[in-house]
Amino acid sequence: MSHTCNNFLMHCMDFRVHKDIKALMEQNGWMGDTDLVSLAGSAKAIVSPESQAVALRQIEISKTLHSMKVVHLMAHTDCGAYGGKAAFADEQAEYEKLTGDLKQARDIVKNKWPDLEVKLSLAHIDETDEHHPKITFEDIA
Repeated sequence: MSHTCNNFLMHCMDFRVHKDIKALMEQNGWMGDTDLVSLAGSAKAIVSPESQAVALRQIEISKTLHSMKVVHLMAHTDCGAYGGKAAFADEQAEYEKLTGDLKQARDIVKNKWPDLEVKLSLAHIDETDEHHPKITFEDIA
């Protein structure tokens, strides 16, 4: 039995996004073809010196053991690892920080493993209905 997969997805551990991430994975045909890692802050873990080694080690293990080719890095709004929405002056400041960290994380991964493709996405959490938050995904260039 082959132990290879094409994808690696690192996302935040926040329970609010799990169901929608699973649906996204099914929609894109990634189920059964993805190493899945949850770390608080996800991309923030890669750009932060205190957690970078742990985050990058997960990618290295997937690449070495499972020959994965595509790294998907996902952040989300209202992330507790950043201090939530309250840590930012407004939604634009939050957006710029999250997407900036995603892009910096992509650069770090590409610098270490130039052969890997790195894709970025941001999950927007709309908690208008606090019992059923609506999650939408945005691809980040």
